[in-house]
Amino acid sequence: MVKTLRELSELVGGRLLGDKGIKIHGVAGIMEARKGEITFVANSRYVSQIERTQASAIIIWEDYQFNGKPMIQVENPYWAWAKVVEAFSTKRVKTGEGVHPTAIIGEDVEIGEGAWIQAYAFIGDSVKIGEGTVISPFVYIGDDTQIGDQTFIYPTVSIREEVRIGDRVIIHSGTVIGSDGFGFAQVSDRQHKVPQIGTVIIEDDVEIGAGVTIDRGLRETVVGRGTKIDNLVQIAHNVVIGEDCVIVAQVGIAGSTELKDRVIMGGQSGVIGHVIIGAGTHIAARAGVCKDLPPGQCIWSGFPAIPHGKELRIQASMRRLPELISHVREMEERIKALEKELKEYRDV
Repeated sequence: MVKTLRELSELVGGRLLGDKGIKIHGVAGIMEARKGEITFVANSRYVSQIERTQASAIIIWEDYQFNGKPMIQVENPYWAWAKVVEAFSTKRVKTGEGVHPTAIIGEDVEIGEGAWIQAYAFIGDSVKIGEGTVISPFVYIGDDTQIGDQTFIYPTVSIREEVRIGDRVIIHSGTVIGSDGFGFAQVSDRQHKVPQIGTVIIEDDVEIGAGVTIDRGLRETVVGRGTKIDNLVQIAHNVVIGEDCVIVAQVGIAGSTELKDRVIMGGQSGVIGHVIIGAGTHIAARAGVCKDLPPGQCIWSGFPAIPHGKELRIQASMRRLPELISHVREMEERIKALEKELKEYRDV
């Protein structure tokens, strides 16, 4: 596939600077790109690579000063880049419809027009599957589950009974939705299981990575519209996640916690149970949240999580700790010497 720079500029609605007729045959990162490929810069830390890249053109933000290298200036370079990558991509997933002969289909199952149930999938009783939805091989779907339109479920996903999944949802391999929450009552030094009678609701346009676990509890566990969840994330029972949140890999969210809309959680961060994270809050990688956080664009980091600027000052101080300890010991020795001199003076 070959496209001119003008065609790509029109595709993303950007301002084209440089030769409009340059032919682009592929996409690549700024450090890997070669002649004939287009790249992008959405982060100022990579500006230094612009002079060194071999890419034939760059997608960049609107106010960047033109330096002679062909570029497309846009408001959101990352979004424009996504459109360009999509234009050059080819479908890797086969398309089809119908029910494969090896699939196991329960009673009273409703399958929408154009849906595709692939080999060895298991569909329980009274399940509803929407139009154009794809159920890949070795997927398990429990009784009374509802799945919307144009949803894609990759192989080896397990969806327990009575789960509700919306339209245009993507669920990657190895994910388990609707497993029992971790609830046990201790009686006479023994642990007794507390029944988890709730369900899980996945709203429209959610994407869930590989190896994610989303538990059911005593009420609904909810993942809000448009939220994106990376691989290896644990979402405990009764958690409510708002719309357009971003949950990065290896995050853990304890039971009955609520994330308001547009919360971002960095990799390996965690939240204790029964707290509320305000809308728009950013939690840095490896941070541990132990209390309610207010709404806003504030970044929280460290353990326990505190405002990021304060945490940076603490970390800077910690790096000076050996030097400070040495200085304190030196001062202690000097004080001891002065005290000794003072005592000798008084004795005289």
